[in-house]
Amino acid sequence: MAINRTPYSVAQETLGMSSMQRGLGGMTSPVRPGPNAYDGVSNAAATNVQSYNNQRLAEQNTLQNIVSAAPQAATNAMGQVRSQTAAQSDQEAKAQLFAAERMSEALYANQSGTALMKMNAVMQSPEKAKFMNGIATGKAMSAGMSPDLGGEVATKNQYM
Repeated sequence: MAINRTPYSVAQETLGMSSMQRGLGGMTSPVRPGPNAYDGVSNAAATNVQSYNNQRLAEQNTLQNIVSAAPQAATNAMGQVRSQTAAQSDQEAKAQLFAAERMSEALYANQSGTALMKMNAVMQSPEKAKFMNGIATGKAMSAGMSPDLGGEVATKNQYM
């Protein structure tokens, strides 16, 4: 038995010989023996692989874009977090500064809080009932009611 030393398949070799013995003529297959036997298509020149190559290259491009975009997206997200934190800290500092300014204005308007301290002293002293009665009477009078009703409300609130 002879060893087949050609790169062609046995079927390709025997097809031509069998066709000749039967009187059918040469090979009936459009594939000629040789390098075309290994490319998997009948006619490599007629086959357009451009669409396949375009798709393959587009996938490579997408993959490379994703690989390079991931660190950029992470850096961008960290930058946004930093800027939001800075903006929030700035807003909090501005709010605290605004509150401190308002407090200082209120203290200045009240002669550094002396009126507030005097009112606190009255509220802690036996004069509290008289002070609260005066406030209730003033409220009643401003509402157009009898001043006696204001005194009655103050007395009523004293025992609640």
